[in-house]
Amino acid sequence: MSGIAGILSADEKNILPKMLEKIKHRGTSQPVMWKGTRGAFGASGITFVNERPGPISTPSGDRAIVMDGRLTNIEELLGLLEVHSLEDDSDAEVTLHAIEDLGSRLFNNLEGAFALAIIDRNRMILARDRLGICPLYYGFSDSDLYFASEIKALVEIVDEIHEFPPGHFLDSEKGLFPYQSYLPEDVQPDGALDSAEQLADHIVAAVECALPEGAEVGVWLSGGVDSSVVAALARNCVERLYTFSAGVTDGPDLSYARQVAQYIGSEHYERIYSLDEMLAVLEKVIYSLETFDAPLVRSAIANYLVSELASDHVPFVLSGEGGDELFAGYAYQKEHESEVELLLSVQSAIGALHNTALQRVDRSAAAHSTAVAVPFLDPAVVRYALAIPVRWKIRGSESIEKWPLRKGLEDTLPDDVIWREKVKFWEGAGSADMIEGHANEVISDESFKKERELSKDFRIRSKEELLYYRIFKQFFGDKIPLVEIGRTHHV
Repeated sequence: MSGIAGILSADEKNILPKMLEKIKHRGTSQPVMWKGTRGAFGASGITFVNERPGPISTPSGDRAIVMDGRLTNIEELLGLLEVHSLEDDSDAEVTLHAIEDLGSRLFNNLEGAFALAIIDRNRMILARDRLGICPLYYGFSDSDLYFASEIKALVEIVDEIHEFPPGHFLDSEKGLFPYQSYLPEDVQPDGALDSAEQLADHIVAAVECALPEGAEVGVWLSGGVDSSVVAALARNCVERLYTFSAGVTDGPDLSYARQVAQYIGSEHYERIYSLDEMLAVLEKVIYSLETFDAPLVRSAIANYLVSELASDHVPFVLSGEGGDELFAGYAYQKEHESEVELLLSVQSAIGALHNTALQRVDRSAAAHSTAVAVPFLDPAVVRYALAIPVRWKIRGSESIEKWPLRKGLEDTLPDDVIWREKVKFWEGAGSADMIEGHANEVISDESFKKERELSKDFRIRSKEELLYYRIFKQFFGDKIPLVEIGRTHHV
């Protein structure tokens, strides 16, 4: 995880340092800047996990790149290149040379999590990974194009801020284009059990691939199936694993997390918090998260606090995000009556990740200068998960959600954990009723009725959400189109 920002303009106006200052928390290194004849950009990375986001330029100085994220197919990409002199084989440097050889065909060949910007003489190219794991935003002012990893770097500069769409690239001279989205792996599993076993192999490989060399590793451990599986598999790969949990005193997730930590032998830490502590960090959470969506903010409070705890011990964490989306993990999905309806529901949940759950994960980690990876969203796992028939994802007489994941990895954890019923993030942390009750006390019915209509097409859904919106507006005003605010009921 890195912070990147830049401008396409003949006159850089000395704005770039101010933009990078706003997102300096995304890195541990001092920002490095590059300036060309038609633009400038900069970046800072997390040195403890050897991130090298750039800027990197060609010897001629007419082409340069900054890049947040990490590619999973760097060796394959190297095989596509003509002869180049590479200084460090970093993902950013290889990508810069690849754009020379492949042009826009490059983007179909990039695998992993990334947001990048390339200045090629007089044009700028922006691109974002297929799922939107790495954030990217852009806007215009006086016809100049600005971009940054977070909204806060743009809010005082551009007229209106837009989220850069996942799975797209922008050529400033030609326009915005989608590139090839994820397609199911071309496989035909020999039944549901075989699909579960093959899935397990993909997930094991993804966890191994996600781990950085030479850095202490942690896992945000909620005690749910997804994070517990990631923790168990990571424990097999490292000499010492740290696990971190957060919740209120009687939150059900804490006891499950303790059980998992003891079972796998991790060094476990907890953050137990009260309503007063939640309210004390609420402004920081919303400023970091950059949204006012009620379910998302509610879950981000716990995520922010567990990330703060983890940052005291490790520079890098793994998250179990993506399991619910790939494997039909939400209770409402059991109500779908047809296989096609469930299939479209799964695709919709995956498509919503970029500005809901993934935004929470990214900002919670970035707020504390911590790198984070999501192994379930490794390209190989995603493609295989899409190939599993949805009728096998909710399976059995009790309609067990995420059946292939649970079955394929049932030997890694105790039965009461691997087959545990799904609970929403904030419910597991135990904080749902507390913050909602507070909002109902401090916001009157009259105020709610008066303030909830933000436009003819956008309405605040609850007093809790209005509480969050008031804080959000103080920081970000009305520069973000409401249609681009991610909204979810199933964080």
